[in-house]
Amino acid sequence: TETLFLTWTEPTRYCANHADHPNRQSGIVKVVALHGLPTSPRLWEKLSLPPTWQLTTPQIPGLGQSGTATDWSLESCAEQLRTVTQSADIVVGHDLGGVLCAMNAKPGQTIVLSGTALGLYWWMIRATALPIVQQWFYQRHGGRHFLANGCLPEHAPELLNAFGDHGPDWSNRMRRIAQAMKPPKGLATSLHDCTVKLAWGRHDPWYPSIVAHAVKRATKGTLYWIPAGHFAPWENPEQFAAVITDIQTQQGS
Repeated sequence: TETLFLTWTEPTRYCANHADHPNRQSGIVKVVALHGLPTSPRLWEKLSLPPTWQLTTPQIPGLGQSGTATDWSLESCAEQLRTVTQSADIVVGHDLGGVLCAMNAKPGQTIVLSGTALGLYWWMIRATALPIVQQWFYQRHGGRHFLANGCLPEHAPELLNAFGDHGPDWSNRMRRIAQAMKPPKGLATSLHDCTVKLAWGRHDPWYPSIVAHAVKRATKGTLYWIPAGHFAPWENPEQFAAVITDIQTQQGS
């Protein structure tokens, strides 16, 4: 059973979905959702939350049409997003957005992670930027292979149409971002003062069940399986929203 009431010695805090949370009493729950690579804020456009819930979906710096800084880093991204994430009751992070979500989390927040990793997994992502390997991952496909093969087959055309174009020089920009994927140590344990939920695509080929269970153990979170591939918020927005809003869905063991 998921624990919704969090008590601390000093001060006392409530997770966003608890009835005594100040925003819940006023009917307002602030949700910030951070997309990953190679998607955009459109990843969240199918989510339907209760009318009084406010959903904010910022553009992750460096992933949009405006380009990627030559000195792009996770730390600079997190800093640029900190004000908006720390004003939220619930922060949702997918893929790279999950790392940024964890980096900016504060005690008492509800954190929802999907298709992400918080530790050593990222060395494999950095390896895709090596000179020979990057020809396949970035120069040849420019993220389209990741999109088309990361979802259930019926969703591939729509995903490619929505997220297949990120502006000029996208292949080299993706490689630059992959090279900089060096999350801080202890990131998962930093979430122990938060309520953590994992909304995971059951058929995610890029972050499979072994990764989901590793994140669950490290964060002490609750794992929910969603019939989807890697892009669960887009492929199955109803069940993804149900995890955010605490409507019962299938928990993992």
